Amino acid sequence: MTRSDAPKVNCWNCRYFEISWDRNFRYQCKKLGFKSSVLPCIEVRSSDGRDCLGFQSKTENRKREK
Repeated sequence: MTRSDAPKVNCWNCRYFEISWDRNFRYQCKKLGFKSSVLPCIEVRSSDGRDCLGFQSKTENRKREK
């Protein structure tokens, strides 16, 4: 993956991202409802060709709450 092909969204910064207890599927997206062995943003990008549309920044939500 080249620099220009890198996903613009990052699961580590998404409010819906969680780590799963499942050893085979460590990463989980609560918004889209699936687990994956790679980061969900990468899985979505490879299957859809677009960045994840369910992404919501953790920092945006904290700013709104204040």
